[in-house]
Amino acid sequence: MNQMTKFGLMLGIICLAATLVLAFTYEVTRPIIAAALYREEQEALKAIMPEADLFKPGTVGDIKYFEAMNGPALVGYCLKVTGSGYGGYMHIIVGIDTGGVIKGLRILQHMETPGLGSKINETRPGESEPYFLKQFIGKNARTVSVGKGIDAITGATISSKAVTDAINKTVTEFMEKMRQ
Repeated sequence: MNQMTKFGLMLGIICLAATLVLAFTYEVTRPIIAAALYREEQEALKAIMPEADLFKPGTVGDIKYFEAMNGPALVGYCLKVTGSGYGGYMHIIVGIDTGGVIKGLRILQHMETPGLGSKINETRPGESEPYFLKQFIGKNARTVSVGKGIDAITGATISSKAVTDAINKTVTEFMEKMRQ
């Protein structure tokens, strides 16, 4: 065997070993990560709709949602919203009452620029809620937009608009499909 073949074979063995270690690590950590994401989602639902004692999952079209129930009474919906920000996708849960008024929202994941777009989820000292997200509470989810009751974050207009646009689009589509 010449030296080039030996190096190629050795490199192949190393790559195979690395692939097996990576696959094993993925399989071991996958349920742990899934459980953490589920816990984070449940905490967000309870924070958005504290009056609800049960969240029933459902799907209408491509929209995943939860019916927020207080005993037998429907108090609202929590919708899973995905928007496209400056740095990539944002995964948001927005809570609305039965009339489409925003009760609360949480950004579960985002890829926005640290120090700029990431301010959409930033909490000011002494406050418990992100200041950008507090602006949405009490607004009609179908008409909320930057410049009309929602102040954009300086230097992060794209991120700010991405949140409002994603909420508008998803809630409008959801309300139309629920009426059918």
